[in-house]
Amino acid sequence: MTELKLLGGFLILFAGGSAAIAAVRREKKKLAVLDAWIELLSYIRGQIDLYLMPMEQILSGADKALFDILGSQAKTLTACLEASLPHLDNESRRLLTSWIKESGSTYREEELKRCDFYLASLRRRREKLAAEQPSRLKLAVALHLCLSLGTAILLW
Repeated sequence: MTELKLLGGFLILFAGGSAAIAAVRREKKKLAVLDAWIELLSYIRGQIDLYLMPMEQILSGADKALFDILGSQAKTLTACLEASLPHLDNESRRLLTSWIKESGSTYREEELKRCDFYLASLRRRREKLAAEQPSRLKLAVALHLCLSLGTAILLW
């Protein structure tokens, strides 16, 4: 009977460790998705500035790795936003939604100003999230491991 209790306790601890690893991956994915959006927006801004290309042509020339990170192979901004919504915080969602709604509706100079504004806003948001990430990672790991350890102790 003791062997079964030990086995069950180890399984519970293993589940807690797995949940902690998954939480760490989720937190890191959030930052990677935001980095991909910043890189894509920088690329789009450069293409508008240099070549004044339509959005479809700009997106077709973008790096496929960015679309992999964003979770969408459809090369439209709305499809990329919808695919990456679970990995974005509310402020980043709001900024990207506003930028996508406004993109392509003005002249070149105004479009460049908007891209610069949204790039600066997303970069500030990224810095804030990067500064908060270590504490969120520690909290997620501690919470999952403590819950699994507490459950194993209670069931002993």
